[in-house]
Formats: sequence, C-alpha cells, structure tokens
Amino acid sequence: MSRLVRAIVVTGLAAAAALTAIGVLAYWRTALDIVNNGLPVLTVGCLALLGLAFATGKRTLIGTAALLVAVNFALLLTGVAGAAPEAPQGSERFLRVATFNLWGPNDHADRIKTFLAETDPDALVLEEVRQHHRAFLDDLALRYPHRVGADGLVILSKYPIQADGRVDRAGFPSWMSLIVRWVRLDVNGTEVELAGVHLARPFYPELQQSDIVGLTQFVQGRSGPLILAGDFNMAPWTWKLKGFTRATGLGRTNTFHPTWPMQWKSVPLLPLVPIDNVFTSPHFVSMGTMVGPRLGSDHRPVIADIAISK
Repeated sequence: MSRLVRAIVVTGLAAAAALTAIGVLAYWRTALDIVNNGLPVLTVGCLALLGLAFATGKRTLIGTAALLVAVNFALLLTGVAGAAPEAPQGSERFLRVATFNLWGPNDHADRIKTFLAETDPDALVLEEVRQHHRAFLDDLALRYPHRVGADGLVILSKYPIQADGRVDRAGFPSWMSLIVRWVRLDVNGTEVELAGVHLARPFYPELQQSDIVGLTQFVQGRSGPLILAGDFNMAPWTWKLKGFTRATGLGRTNTFHPTWPMQWKSVPLLPLVPIDNVFTSPHFVSMGTMVGPRLGSDHRPVIADIAISK
C-alpha cells in the first residue's frame, strides 16, 4: 500500500508542478492563462497531495507538496486583491445590478421572470440573448420600461436611459463584434454609466486579450461613475483580469461565488469558476453580492448591491 501511495503522490506532484509552472508562465504567455481559471481546484489538489505525502513519511515529497501549496495559495491571494471596498454600516443602497448570461438554448423564461420579480434588480444586463428570447424581453417591459439592444448584449433599466453606445471588435461582422454595450442612466437625478460586458472565451486567448485591451481603453476613457456587469469569461486570479483591475482601478464585487459551468447540454454540473462579475468605479462601494439558482443556463445570475462612496 505504501508503494501505491508513494506512486500516487509522485504522479500527482509531477502533474501539479507542471500546471503550476504553466500558470506562472501565463504572465508572459497569455494563451496559458486558461489554466489559472482552475487555480482553486489545483490548490485543493495540492493540499490533498500534502496529506498523502505525510503518509509516506518522505521529506522530499512533503517539502515539494508544501511548496506547491504555498505557491498556488499565494497566487490565489493575488486574485483576492482588487475587491470593491465594503459599504459602511447603515449605507443606503443606490442601485441593485444584475447580470445573467441567458445561454442560447435557454427556454426557462417563466422561472427567470419569477427570479427577477423576487430579487427586483434596478438594472439588468443580459448576455447571449437570441431571437427566440424577444417575447421574454417584451414581457419584462412593465418592470423595465427602458431597454437598449435586442440580441447579444441587452441592458434593461427601471431608470431613464439618457445615452447609449457600444464597443466592437474591429474586423468582425456586427453579429459577433459586440463586446461592450453601455448606457447612461438617470438614477433619481444622479448620472451613472452602466456597461454590459461579454468577452471572448479563454479558448481563444488572443481574441480574449484583444477584448481586455478594448475594455480597458473604454474604462480609462471614462471619468464619471461607472459600473461594469457581465460575462468576463475569466476568473479573478487569472493574469488578464488582475491586470485589468490594476489598470482601471475598478473594484470587483464577485470573488467567491462560482457561476460556471452550471450544466453541459442537459447534464447538471457543479459551478467552479466565478467568471460573471460586476465591477465599480471608486465612486461606489459594495453592499453585498449574491448569485441565483439554476435558471436553464450554463451560468448563474449575479446580483450586486451598490452604494455611493462617501
């Protein structure tokens, strides 16, 4: 049995070391950053290997496992940095913002409408809206009389929309070029820009990196109150999202609520990665974030309560 355990530990440590090295090298090679989306799973795996290494009594194995735990835990901590500041006790909520990737095949409109009625967000960003969702959008008009967009990225609001615009990928047809749709809202006399975001998946690393550059330039061109909400397709501890957070100074509201994958085709899965998020400019503080249940999508909805910073 001891030989079997030792073999498992050696094999596991070799795999963990390779994945850790790939994750570190992703700082220079963005295509490798996809591995960092699974950093929490890798860290837990290294902890399990450390326990097994102690069972073997081999100092070399114990030391190697401990080093891998330390490195991956440190990388995780760098992803925690950049969270939006918390609102002081007694703060008044300014806005409740929700984001939800509907997922093309989703036909659970009634469940989604019930969820929205129960949680009552003030503004809603939807991604992957398709033509067969048009009736669903129309049904939301009583709750959200102001809307921009009909497919892809759609923003709905209880508050008047004073202006709107979009950011597109250069060289792509209109049906697949949109990465940011923004609106300027009048929230009881206070102007705020809300931008819906849907970046490329990590399986297309160069395109995703290009999207991050475009999104960063969009944010850096703004000086007023700004909220980003949407499907970023990357976890907080990826080098790309950490770099975006540093470059823009925005605060992240979701770090610990995994939102994807909720299902594969019709097979339910356990969500592991928080790729759906809400970011806020320094004008705001976070009052709390929650996620929704299974609503027919491979994503969970994210709802963030936001207060004005004082």
